[in-house]
Amino acid sequence: MKKEYLERPSSGYWNIGNCMAIDRAQTYTELFDIAIDFITRMPQPLVQFCGPISTGGKGSIDSNLAELDKAILFFAAKGIYIFDQIPFEEPMQRIKAKEGSYNHDLLNQFYLPIFKSGHIKKFVFLPGWQSSVGAKWEHDWAEKIGIKIEYLPDNWYENDYDLVI
Repeated sequence: MKKEYLERPSSGYWNIGNCMAIDRAQTYTELFDIAIDFITRMPQPLVQFCGPISTGGKGSIDSNLAELDKAILFFAAKGIYIFDQIPFEEPMQRIKAKEGSYNHDLLNQFYLPIFKSGHIKKFVFLPGWQSSVGAKWEHDWAEKIGIKIEYLPDNWYENDYDLVI
């Protein structure tokens, strides 16, 4: 089976163990272990895009992921090193379905340890991030632990916006 995450901008930092483990992962902590393994091989500075996925934004996970994906691909093409969470979305949704309703385990067991690792130097917030439970949580943590923050304007894509790294 073809793995779409092997065609992502960060795919050069994945190893065969990461690829095998992501399909088997049953917990958010297992996903964190996979993420931190390849993140440590990525060049710095490393940014993460933050915006609505499962709550808020465009009103659906698919529409929100499309916006996130557009930003990741656009800025990766400009040479920005990005922690790309898109490959983790399918296993996250699988784990979430097993656990039931939305809870903060994903945030606390996957994202927070990544943020505290110090590898992510900047969060870039997509327009509409304020409508997302998770993005607001990320914003609060960025302020608590000193991760730099940048906000994309509504028209970032049309104006060929450049990030300040």
